[in-house]
Amino acid sequence: MPPAPPPDACLRAALFDIDGTLVRTFIDFARMRDAMRAFSAQLGTEAATAGEEDILALVARMCDAVGGGEAGAAVRREAYERLEDLEREGCARAEAVPGARELLDVLRHEKRVPVALVTRNCRNVARDLVRRFDLENDLLVAREDTARFKPDPEPLRHALNGFGVAPHHAVMVGDLWPDIAAGRAAGVALTIGIQWPHDPPGRFTRCPPDVEVASLREAAAVLLARF
Repeated sequence: MPPAPPPDACLRAALFDIDGTLVRTFIDFARMRDAMRAFSAQLGTEAATAGEEDILALVARMCDAVGGGEAGAAVRREAYERLEDLEREGCARAEAVPGARELLDVLRHEKRVPVALVTRNCRNVARDLVRRFDLENDLLVAREDTARFKPDPEPLRHALNGFGVAPHHAVMVGDLWPDIAAGRAAGVALTIGIQWPHDPPGRFTRCPPDVEVASLREAAAVLLARF
């Protein structure tokens, strides 16, 4: 575990999840998981992927099971293409989250704080959401950019390294426990979890945030009081 950040750490960078945090999408994750299990069966790697619930971890297991190297890379490309089709379908009717564009604008232009968007989604879909909903940012980290994904801290560290900001000067905002777990593992100063009223309860049971709120506007109030 990384050392606990000082309680009065000055925040110098803001990291946000996208899907469910800054934009409301309707991605069918159960369908994506089933699609990857079907692909695994097609490849004959069911034994390696049995019991895995995390979609991207399931893909990684398939890649390892076929021997890695170029064979694994080919499987990853095919899997990611299939996932992208389903993500794009689930984002076709995406909705703006009230206050998202305004919050990022205030952080970047008034507070002079670099903003990174860190997502497990593919870059093409993430870029499209950013464009459609005018989500200004200084860095977008998608699943193609790192070998590991939230709840692993690698994507957050990748973003912070790009900014030249130490983790204990950063905040992570998300709507699921992997966002919070990644923030804690990276050693950020503050984690904020949004438990939306329209989502099932207990989304942070596995890893509670430092602050839990019910909307992005509430998260913004907490954030802007710290910058």
